[in-house]
Amino acid sequence: MPGKMKFLHTAVSNIAFALKTSFLASKKYFALKCIVLIGSTAVPLLTMWFWKHILNSLSFGNAGAIGLMVAAYFFLELMVRVVGKINAYIEKRYEEAIDFYFDRVMIEKTSRIDLAYFDSAQMADKISRARDNFWALEETSWTVFQILSEAINVIITFVVVCTINVWIGVATVLLLIPSAFSYKKYIDCITRDYEYALRNDMRKVEYLRDLFLDEQIHFEMKLHQNGFYFLDMFAALKNKILKVGTKFDLEQISRRAAISLLNYGGDAAMLIYSIVGVNAGNFGIGDLQYSVSIVARLREQFSALIIDVNRFLGHNTRLNDLREFIELKPESEKSGTKLPSPNPKIEFRGVWFRYPNTKDYVLKNCSFTIEPNQKMALIGMNGSGKSTIIKLMFRFYDPEQGCITLDGTDIREYDIYALRKVFGVLFQEVVQYSLPLREIIALSDFEQRFDTERLDRACDISGVSPLIQGWESGYDTVLGRKYTGDGKDLSGGQWQLLGLARAYFKKCDYMVLDEPSAALDPVSEDRIFEQLYQLGKNKTVVMISHRFSNTTNADKILVIGDGHIVEQGSHSELLSKNGEYARLFLIQSKRYI
Repeated sequence: MPGKMKFLHTAVSNIAFALKTSFLASKKYFALKCIVLIGSTAVPLLTMWFWKHILNSLSFGNAGAIGLMVAAYFFLELMVRVVGKINAYIEKRYEEAIDFYFDRVMIEKTSRIDLAYFDSAQMADKISRARDNFWALEETSWTVFQILSEAINVIITFVVVCTINVWIGVATVLLLIPSAFSYKKYIDCITRDYEYALRNDMRKVEYLRDLFLDEQIHFEMKLHQNGFYFLDMFAALKNKILKVGTKFDLEQISRRAAISLLNYGGDAAMLIYSIVGVNAGNFGIGDLQYSVSIVARLREQFSALIIDVNRFLGHNTRLNDLREFIELKPESEKSGTKLPSPNPKIEFRGVWFRYPNTKDYVLKNCSFTIEPNQKMALIGMNGSGKSTIIKLMFRFYDPEQGCITLDGTDIREYDIYALRKVFGVLFQEVVQYSLPLREIIALSDFEQRFDTERLDRACDISGVSPLIQGWESGYDTVLGRKYTGDGKDLSGGQWQLLGLARAYFKKCDYMVLDEPSAALDPVSEDRIFEQLYQLGKNKTVVMISHRFSNTTNADKILVIGDGHIVEQGSHSELLSKNGEYARLFLIQSKRYI
């Protein structure tokens, strides 16, 4: 019993959730849909009532008021079609409004969600399910309207049938109940035995289908001539899904066919009752036709109600996932109000950190200071925690123990968005946007994207200017060919130069560069670091690089190992210590001798 009550409470909550979402998507179309709902319920019933009286008038030879009734009948028939057209228009516009609302909610929620959620396999799966099942919320919105319409129709038609013969009304509903349980079992079987059993196979099919649309994977397929391997795997999985689906459908159809015969029991009873009434002279032909039609409508509306209620209940799990995702509150977004200085002193004090749902600490009692206007380099083996330090500085995560301070104040007391505006950033993996060049460069300070002088300066410093020389559309040239046929394609190194231009475009006193030259040729790399040290005289620069030639001019070098700072000092100081830095430097320098 507690389980059923919980299920009922969830179902009611989901109905409220769907109605609220539909209302927020478009208040105007929500109201229009409700008005049409009432009209589409009342008009067909009135049409049937007038048709009954027209037939009775003809059969009893009472043609006095038949002209008026025929006019009313045709008017109502016209109204049925008009309401249908209006409803189709409203549904199309409303569907567009709901699609837009859902997409906006999904994009906004995903854009604000903590990175920690993506590091959790369980949470990543929840996000994936939310995205995969977002269609269920749209379908549920329509289903709720249909349920309301069908429930009103069932109540009204049941009352009408009972005024003709109460026993036939009760019997019709009772004979429909087995099909309700049958359909509920059918939906449960789809969810449990079909969808869930083949869920992994279906996801793999989607993955394999997407492979053939990926340009980079296509390159490797053609190079290694292994496309047939993926195609055979796709065909085998698809055939398995189709085979299981066919078997499932045949089993369900044979079982439901027997149950559906009961549905017509009420129709048969009313037909017999009406024929007897006509023979006895108690009924006219119009009464017979009306009685049979109204029972058929009760059956149809009740069956539709059963289907839609079960469809709605079948979405309960999906809706729960969606509600949980939409109601997520980003933890790191709970920022303070303090505004940081443009070039703060940053200090890590005994910081311990591990990524969500992992056992091993990436940083262990890590302490160091970055002074304003200092040029600092972070070096260490892969996985030592260099990039993690940057993520903690930006408050993508918070330490588990210890604290990070800006000018002596805990970083959590600062407004998180103001904090992130302090930094000009270039990551190793540069995102390749399909946008006009000016927008790609100005993403770091988007409101200034039409400042040509700033664009020119950023391109000159970064080395982008020679690349775009002669482009007919200049800064309005679209990069990539995702949505335009004449977009420009760039190499990995050229994209990295654009990323550097974006970092320079932002007017800030604090530069953070994570492997900024990984894809660059030696000449471009040397020029960039020479300019970086020259232009950054009054800036703080924090860089991560595996190439020691780029770090020799840094004011301070932090050597990270086993989650903490094992050495720190200038290049010459660390070489004289003959420690870990000296060992790594000699290993790398031997390659150039």
